[in-house]
Amino acid sequence: MKILALDIGGTAIKYGVFDSTTTKIGNVLEKETPRSETTNYIMETVIKIVKEVKETHDIQGIAVSTAGVVDPQTGHIVFAGPTIPNYTNTAIKQTIEETFHIPCEVENDVNCAALGEWWQGAGQGSESLVCVTIGTGVGGAVILNGALWHGSAFSAGEIGYLPISNGKALQDEASATALVAAYSDLSGIPREDLNGKIIFEHAKAGEEKAIKAIDNMLTALNQGLLAVTYLISPDTIIIGGGVAVQKEYLEEKIASKLKKGLVSTRMLPEEIKCAELGNSAGMLGAVYHFQQKQH
Repeated sequence: MKILALDIGGTAIKYGVFDSTTTKIGNVLEKETPRSETTNYIMETVIKIVKEVKETHDIQGIAVSTAGVVDPQTGHIVFAGPTIPNYTNTAIKQTIEETFHIPCEVENDVNCAALGEWWQGAGQGSESLVCVTIGTGVGGAVILNGALWHGSAFSAGEIGYLPISNGKALQDEASATALVAAYSDLSGIPREDLNGKIIFEHAKAGEEKAIKAIDNMLTALNQGLLAVTYLISPDTIIIGGGVAVQKEYLEEKIASKLKKGLVSTRMLPEEIKCAELGNSAGMLGAVYHFQQKQH
């Protein structure tokens, strides 16, 4: 069975064809997410992608991972922030199925990343898992007893909005965006000349300002991880997003801060790990979600 997986983000739409065993068929391709200040053209682009792929592959299913809060039953966007204007209420599943008469399933992108890591990556074997993704903002997903926990509003795991001690939201201090801003303030380097990779390179070279900026980000992140640990007590916490490539630098520091912050070390999750699947996690999770919904 050939499944077209699409990963819709604020800046790009990635897509690739997979078989039912998650073997990738061909390359993962990418198109810019088209939008104006007031609207987006995502569904028009998705339809073009499906038409193009169908010319060379006999697609029998379409699995979508997308930004925004998703109702996984109806496959439409319940809520989307300003990064993708006019995306709320987009009927992805209905539009694709009515256009192509191919079954389609839709799930939130962080939920898909968590499913991908649980199925094929760092979370294999976990009964309970929390995945926290660090990027432009901070996202989260919860897996309990091997299944996603959506919550009554389909927004379970939205840890980035969690208020922290200084009156801000977690993502205001713990995101890659916040890291760049903090290091820019410390170093005087303009934000547009920086990214996470540069800052981590400076920290690994021993630069105190970069080390301090990263430590401040991890201190803020720890407030969210403490809340997650006390409330859910997962056996695994996975840190995803772009910072996951800094596994050797981050894993021990994140685990150490969480251990010191807990009232008892017996509450510490068994595993605190960086994600392993990189950019393919969302598409793999979407394929898994599709197979579970369809079978």
